[in-house]
Amino acid sequence: MTMNFSLENQPNLNSTTNNTSTEDDDLFPLVSFLVTSIVLLPVGIVGNLLVIVAVKKKRYLRTKTNVLLANLAGADLFACILGYSFGSARTFPSPTAARVLCKVNSYYPAFSFISILTLTMIALERYNAIVKPLSTGFKFSRRTLRYFITAIWIISTLIVTPLVYFNHFNSDYGCARTWSAEAQMIFWTTAFFIAILLPLLVLIYCYLHIIRALYFGRRIIPMNLPVHVDAREKKRVIKLSIVVTLVFFLAFAPFVVVKELQIHGLANNELQVFSLISVLLSSILNPFIYAFQSSNYRRAFKELITCRDLS
Repeated sequence: MTMNFSLENQPNLNSTTNNTSTEDDDLFPLVSFLVTSIVLLPVGIVGNLLVIVAVKKKRYLRTKTNVLLANLAGADLFACILGYSFGSARTFPSPTAARVLCKVNSYYPAFSFISILTLTMIALERYNAIVKPLSTGFKFSRRTLRYFITAIWIISTLIVTPLVYFNHFNSDYGCARTWSAEAQMIFWTTAFFIAILLPLLVLIYCYLHIIRALYFGRRIIPMNLPVHVDAREKKRVIKLSIVVTLVFFLAFAPFVVVKELQIHGLANNELQVFSLISVLLSSILNPFIYAFQSSNYRRAFKELITCRDLS
């Protein structure tokens, strides 16, 4: 998830128009960093590791949807690990180490792109399986999913290249991007349409058709499953997918609003930090959502934690 705390064309903090004291400016980022690094990030790292290991080791979780959820957990895991670069650049005495941290910090948006594209792939895979089960066209095989997952990571990394290139260490501001306001507007506007608006439209289209097929249409039922079992299982998977998608976009909404305010110089540091922690919460909450919504995930987590087979 995007957790880029670098400043872009930020006004001087010592300006007379700033009503917050220097001590408060220094204290708020420090407290935010400590709470995030001591409480939130460890929970996110452990939770997402559990998801990845569960899908890897438990055969009953090796469905195509769960493979994509494990990919989502991988993006969330890297986001939580790199979360420790937030606010760290100014604490390093070596300018070289600070510059490296600024570059590393710039890769956070890539994990947002990976998450959004993975959620879109989940919707498309479920649409293909439920709405078009007998279609002779494109099919989501396990090999195809591996190709798509690889492409998602490569494309998302390439998209954030401008952020990495323009991000530099500044002794006054920490990490700061040395690009014009026009370039900043072009990049974030383009990113919004490509990485947020278009996937959101695809998600809405897929889930509306899926809900109509599951609740109001005629369904193709596998011969080896009772009708009520097949319907219940598909609804459970779709419910989980929709909840994860809604949580992601609700967590991401404050970031989009604050980023627009920031471009116009209307967002203070506290507001930016709040919006970015909101995005981070999506990465932390997902494993809890899986456990709450899915009995299979609850069973897998219990087995991994207790080292016992509960079957």
